[in-house]
Amino acid sequence: MSGKLRHIVFPVVIVAMMVYFTYHIFQGQRGVLAWIRLDKKLKEEEVVLNSLTQEKENLEREAYLLRPDSLDLDLLEEKARQVLNFAHSDEVVVQGDGG
Repeated sequence: MSGKLRHIVFPVVIVAMMVYFTYHIFQGQRGVLAWIRLDKKLKEEEVVLNSLTQEKENLEREAYLLRPDSLDLDLLEEKARQVLNFAHSDEVVVQGDGG
């Protein structure tokens, strides 16, 4: 009887282990589906990073042009007019999105 039992138990255990590991290959914390979700999130965050990097570079360039050693008078006048909300009476003001 133990021989027959061994012939039944061993394949059942092997099949159960295969089902267990197959399930965790796809559904586990480090499985294929988790990897796909993580890859998608990484791509979304790279887009945000690129946008923020571009914004940072623009602000650094603008800050450089406002330093005393590299002052751009036109940019200084533009910023002063924006902050003070100032325009000459003979000027036409067209406001954009600032970018």
